[in-house]
Amino acid sequence: MLDSDETGEGYIFGQNFDYKPVKYAIVEDEDPDTGQTQKLAIFEGCIVLGTAEEVAANAAEVRQAADADPEDPDVSHGVGITGRRYRWPQGIVPYVIHPSLPNQSRVQQAIAHWQSKTKIRFVRRTSANASRYPDYVNFRVASGCWSYVGRRGGKQDIGLAGGCGLGATIHEIGHAVGLWHEQSREDRNSHVRINYANIQPGREHNFNQHITDGDDYGRYDYGSIMHYGATAFSRNGQPTIVPLQAGATIGQRSGLSAGDVAAVRAMYPNLEPSRSWLGTQFTGRLAGNQERTWFTHSWPAHWHVDWSVVPTSPMNGDIEFKTHVQLQTDSTRNFGSLLKYFITVKNRTGTPVDIEARYHVLGWVR
Repeated sequence: MLDSDETGEGYIFGQNFDYKPVKYAIVEDEDPDTGQTQKLAIFEGCIVLGTAEEVAANAAEVRQAADADPEDPDVSHGVGITGRRYRWPQGIVPYVIHPSLPNQSRVQQAIAHWQSKTKIRFVRRTSANASRYPDYVNFRVASGCWSYVGRRGGKQDIGLAGGCGLGATIHEIGHAVGLWHEQSREDRNSHVRINYANIQPGREHNFNQHITDGDDYGRYDYGSIMHYGATAFSRNGQPTIVPLQAGATIGQRSGLSAGDVAAVRAMYPNLEPSRSWLGTQFTGRLAGNQERTWFTHSWPAHWHVDWSVVPTSPMNGDIEFKTHVQLQTDSTRNFGSLLKYFITVKNRTGTPVDIEARYHVLGWVR
């Protein structure tokens, strides 16, 4: 994670949200092509907003427009930017790897992982096809791990220091494809608690931004590769982020989660025919203070299924539920491996409660 004591205030805009004020760190970086040092505006530790000069100029323009006509809704509430502009056309991401980048195999392995999990495709940009691919990603050496979010136009860098491994590379590609950090969702406070007392002084701004780009799909994903780790920006080695769900872990860098894949599919819907639907899997009654586990029918393993359990009768108190999955050995020609979900529900009240398990599916035929 990159940060510094020098900070600035500017604006960001996303796939489907308006301009929003943010605080960012100003970090020095050397461009390997020119050898010149530039100052980058770094948001949330690894997201590049642009050079500090560019971001400051943009912020001045936004403020000037707001001062000129504060009643104009496009100014006072921000100018909405449609998501298509920031998508990679046909899901194709042209790229180059700077010759000075060490351990280039991590880039190739990260690309292979993305292509095995999604329909996003990466094409090596060469002198022969440069005119066809004017917008591209440049993997190059840097003092940390960072990326822009979405397609920005022209050459856009993904910076990788020597210590940025395969998981970090997959993470930064996620930003370039269009993903923000999971813990920046607007509903994050319902799923994690931020321990500000454990955050390094002056680094609190990395946790203060609540963003949604209109493309968040499904429930909060603790297992997302785009999630901060539990001790991000910690001053004492103690957790700065604590999941509210018992047993949940955050910050994995092994690979894209099912939720990450679903988000990419939702962002690039034309790459795979899909449909989304809602339904009820089962109903039941739980006695007071009882815990019971139900299992579902089999679902294709590559589908994204979100579960919720809701009471359908009056109650005084709470119920809680958790799910785990079991991979079945049998498969089908169209859907491959199958998953069975086990849903454990606990009635914390002293009286019987009627419940209903509901699903929200985003499904594809392979």
